[in-house]
Amino acid sequence: MRSERNHSRGKHVTFWQIAAGSAGRDYAEEFLRFGMAFVGGNDQVKAMSRVKAGDTVLLKRGMSTVVAVGEVVERDGKCGGKGDKEWLKDFDGWNLLAYCYVRWHRPTAPIDTSGLTRATIQEVRQDHLIQIARDTLRDVPPLTITAPEPAPTRKVEDAEILSFLIHEGLRPSSADELTNTLRRIRLLAKYYYDLWQWNDVREHETRTFLIVPLLLALGWAEQQMKIELGVKSGRVDVACFSRPYRRDANGVANDHECVLLLESKGFGSGLNYAPAQAHAYATHFPSCRVVVVSNGYCYKTYERSGDGVFSLEPSAYLNLLNPQDCYPLAPDRVGGALEVLRHLLPKT
Repeated sequence: MRSERNHSRGKHVTFWQIAAGSAGRDYAEEFLRFGMAFVGGNDQVKAMSRVKAGDTVLLKRGMSTVVAVGEVVERDGKCGGKGDKEWLKDFDGWNLLAYCYVRWHRPTAPIDTSGLTRATIQEVRQDHLIQIARDTLRDVPPLTITAPEPAPTRKVEDAEILSFLIHEGLRPSSADELTNTLRRIRLLAKYYYDLWQWNDVREHETRTFLIVPLLLALGWAEQQMKIELGVKSGRVDVACFSRPYRRDANGVANDHECVLLLESKGFGSGLNYAPAQAHAYATHFPSCRVVVVSNGYCYKTYERSGDGVFSLEPSAYLNLLNPQDCYPLAPDRVGGALEVLRHLLPKT
């Protein structure tokens, strides 16, 4: 582990509140595992540049809960940086340029309080929040970093994607259509990413304009896909069948032939909370082997084991705007773009 140094003694300490993402994109556990805090966006990056070794950070959830408190420390002679960690440039689709190193102290239960704001990162001056921070640093032992920073990944080019998919069964005559579809999806996703408020691109748009076109280009027929299929626990956003969806003379649908379920999310939503919802749907479909969660440009797949239980950890990750050979946050155990696309092929 890298050596750490704290420079708070004898210096003015600034107190900060930092949010680990937002609703649906809560990455508090990653902050704690890596012993860091990271942010994206111009204003947030500018604020992070003011954080210095010895400062105190309150990790918040919403505007009423403190999850942990930490001291900003130096590692290898610096307390943070900007733009020099590739794995932070695709944090489930977010480009989190700026970061600082933190020695976190996590209480046994989150601390309810008041006075926190909506800001992702902001200086804290309220006396009661400063006292919470000091008490936590004094009374709660520091955490041990449980995860090293992820190893580098490799970009996967479209030529490699096409070669792989043809080997897996994609018709060569479909290669041009898939190439054009990927280009259209990326153009629209980049437009949403750069020019829209992400919350305005809701799941209906991502499913209609980004997700379904990819499934069709990969070889699924419209007759094999059911959109917003009703089940007892709710509605499945996209259910894909090995044969065309149909009902028999008694009105019973061929649910036993459903092989893939896809849960679509809004463009700005995270993918870390959706699997539980999709897994509940999967109990209705015993032949379903994989659940896919997507916000339109990022995809995670969750495989079913032999005992019928879906893993809580993704098996593979794909960012269509930046395909990589492995999941940037866990390259040692989670696959990348090719594995996701293999799951999305009709033969699943």
